[in-house]
Amino acid sequence: MSDFEDKHMDFVLKHYQEGKFDTQKAIDRFKEAHGIQKPQPRRRVLPWVSGMVAAAAAVILCVFLFRGNDQQIQLMAHAQMKEFVLPDGTEVTLAPGSKLTYSEKSPRKTQLEGKAYFEVARDEAVPFEITADGAFVRVLGTKFMVDAGSSVKEVYVTEGKVLFAKSSDAEGVILTKDMQATLSPDENVPVIAVEPDVNSIAWQRGSFIFDKTPLRDVLETLSEYYKVSFAATDLDKQLSGEFDAEDLDLIISIIESALDVHIVKR
Repeated sequence: MSDFEDKHMDFVLKHYQEGKFDTQKAIDRFKEAHGIQKPQPRRRVLPWVSGMVAAAAAVILCVFLFRGNDQQIQLMAHAQMKEFVLPDGTEVTLAPGSKLTYSEKSPRKTQLEGKAYFEVARDEAVPFEITADGAFVRVLGTKFMVDAGSSVKEVYVTEGKVLFAKSSDAEGVILTKDMQATLSPDENVPVIAVEPDVNSIAWQRGSFIFDKTPLRDVLETLSEYYKVSFAATDLDKQLSGEFDAEDLDLIISIIESALDVHIVKR
């Protein structure tokens, strides 16, 4: 067992849920179609919300590659965020444009391109690992986000413990609930954020949370998320509350009313 492993891992075992795409089910169907025998009977899983969506997801979002006798599975999210359930019960939410790869023989050793939110199933004997370009994560807890979509890698933990390092044999940091760290290409050890940004997981949570946040910082967060710029009056006014991320115009309208300011989108 690796030195990084924690004997007191605090995992929360997650079960299959409605609306989650189950990759194991897709694997079983692939084996049946190609005459590959399964060592164990297929376990029962909950269906996708729509049968047509499940069929399309199996074709479009799950790609099977062969390397020797080991089957490589790729999960992809294109224009929209997608949710998956891995064979071990781990739930993964991929941000648009992201991809997660793992092998059939080692589903708890994954490779990430882009951004993903994980809710890892409990298995104290087999840690869950994520490798990205210039970053490595070993899970000592349950719920966390990994952003490997740019040169600066980021990890934000919402529950449990996570090891974040540059590689599997490099020095790392342990992050716990509500902690955040970043890792630049010229750094050897991740830097823990003094003030973690709770809105770094707004894309997965579906909402923004502000607590006495200056308007200039609020608009900066919205600008980064929606890829638009803003101009406003009274930028020092403070905003508190939670706002649904689905409707930017509604958010702006609420802020203008609450703070008595004028905001212009550019």
